[in-house]
Amino acid sequence: MSPLKTKIIRRSKNISEIIVFDDKEPNDSRVTYEINKQKKEIKFYPSPQGYPVYFDKITIKGFDRLPDEFNQKGYIKAGVFYYLNSRLNEKKAKEITVSKDGDNFFKKNRVQLNYRTFQNLKDKLSAINNESKIDKSLMTADFFHEVFPGKFAKPILNYSQKVQKLVGNVDENVIKYLKTDDVAKLIEFFEQLIKRKYKASQHKRKLLNSAKIKVDNIAIDQVIKEFEELLKSGGSESDWGEYLKKNLFLIDSKYVQVISELNVILARCRKVDFGLVDVQGYLDIFEIKKPSTALLAKNQDRGNYYWSSEATKTIVQAEKYLYNAERKASVLKDDIKREIGFDVEVIRPRAIIIMGTMKQLDNTKKKEDFRVLRMSLKNLEIILYDELLERIKIQKKKIFIE
Repeated sequence: MSPLKTKIIRRSKNISEIIVFDDKEPNDSRVTYEINKQKKEIKFYPSPQGYPVYFDKITIKGFDRLPDEFNQKGYIKAGVFYYLNSRLNEKKAKEITVSKDGDNFFKKNRVQLNYRTFQNLKDKLSAINNESKIDKSLMTADFFHEVFPGKFAKPILNYSQKVQKLVGNVDENVIKYLKTDDVAKLIEFFEQLIKRKYKASQHKRKLLNSAKIKVDNIAIDQVIKEFEELLKSGGSESDWGEYLKKNLFLIDSKYVQVISELNVILARCRKVDFGLVDVQGYLDIFEIKKPSTALLAKNQDRGNYYWSSEATKTIVQAEKYLYNAERKASVLKDDIKREIGFDVEVIRPRAIIIMGTMKQLDNTKKKEDFRVLRMSLKNLEIILYDELLERIKIQKKKIFIE
């Protein structure tokens, strides 16, 4: 059979037909697709392949030329049409559209696939086809080795073929079916990939940065999600304490260790929420109040705002913690060393209080007075919950790929 040829017939200014024909049988020709460049729409007529064809055409929207997945002689690469044809016929679909910008939908007997979704199907089928070719080649080589062992060596799957099989089988849809041992094995593989892939420092650094960026991005997204859920649900002080202990780096990246329920009044057994130890081994004190904690109250006579009774009580208590921590620094240091085996320096510690939100500062006067009151505190920092959330989001913005 001679090779098929194509010719273009222009039906109007914007509409052209592409016809396939055989030189030996010029009368036996057919239209494989029709293109309307003005509307950016193509009607693609699949070539009969020896099996029942239920769809006489595929409408392709958003293109003024045939996409690469479609061949002008009437077939789709990787055998995509066969599977579309048979699968969609099961659901009595009558029309298929591939749209560059449209959504995926299935309405009555009409099916539309976004072009990227269509590409994904084609890529997966191509990967299976490639894998099948490798398997067939190996099976044939093994067959001849078994029949004629003196003539044909036992086949060995080379590394290039292994890579094709590994990468070709990557499919996000299997993630939900992975067991704990499967996940551990994949993480171990990823660790070895990072360690062993490159020797040149510039390539190694790019790989490390890329991996870190992706992991950090996922981690911070999860942290933000949990933070917003706690805000929405009105989490208790205990809930916030557990959350912040897990996400210590959000408070300040210099902190590297948490000491739970730190006893700073010793004899009276008074405990703060927890202590924080920085990279140099210095201890700070951390106290948590709820986002709903009132920050300010108004002086009716002078129109100024001052700390609310609840905020005042928290600040005074934190100052007492600092006083006792410094006064009994050596005892506190020894207790921490004995109980958790960690050396700390208790020298002019700071107290950090998380309480309230910016929403409470709903006028200019409140904002100004709050700023003055906060700046007047010595060795004590007040962080509002929405300020903390903004810090996290700023960290996310710093994540970028070169």
